Amino acid sequence: MEQPRIALSTIVGRTSDVSFARVHDEMLALDEQAGYYYVMNETSSRIWELIAEPVPVSAVCDRLCEEFVVDHATCQREVLQFLQALLEAGLLRLAK
Repeated sequence: MEQPRIALSTIVGRTSDVSFARVHDEMLALDEQAGYYYVMNETSSRIWELIAEPVPVSAVCDRLCEEFVVDHATCQREVLQFLQALLEAGLLRLAK
């Protein structure tokens, strides 16, 4: 089944059944049900932290642009791509 496409106005949050732990600048996310683990770099770890509660993707991008040296267009493109991958992996939920 094809996943819906995430837009800047989409409200996203992480799924509750994923364990995670910070190890230095990386985040480890463990999907015990699927038997997979994911290693996230500093930027993707920050996105993971920012989506602890449902939030619009645009707000995530705004925050990242404040915290990192990145232009809005690049940030939006890469955040959308990362969140789409999380959705396809079953680690992201979309607010209704």
